[in-house]
Amino acid sequence: MRSLLTLLLTLTALASLLSVTSTVSADTLDTPAALQATTERFLASAVDGQLAEAYRALRPFLGVEQAPFDASAREADSYFRRVAEQVGDPIGYSHVLTESIGEDFYRTVWLQKFDTAAIAWTFTFYQPREGWKLVGVSYSTDLASLYR
Repeated sequence: MRSLLTLLLTLTALASLLSVTSTVSADTLDTPAALQATTERFLASAVDGQLAEAYRALRPFLGVEQAPFDASAREADSYFRRVAEQVGDPIGYSHVLTESIGEDFYRTVWLQKFDTAAIAWTFTFYQPREGWKLVGVSYSTDLASLYR
């Protein structure tokens, strides 16, 4: 009886651990066109001042842990509020480039445009089997690497 109780407690603890640590989403994007459309919607929301919502819309496609992603979203929201105070609201966006590594990695870069500045947004996706997962979102004012 004690052995059965120990087994049940172990299984319960394991199930709890899996539910806490397994926060990577199961949804994927099917095609590169879907990746482009998803990232364009992100930029459209960001330009409309809805950055937190833009990040939330990417959550279903995460191939990374949600907690660090959410922390990055909060940092970005705070950063872009300060940017708007200094250079004004965004005026638009444009697609800059798309690159891939075979059928495994896909990266697309967009500019979020302001009257006196621009910020590059980079989205990286990975396809381990079937379907693309978001594994990275970053932004930078360093645009030198975008010149080709």
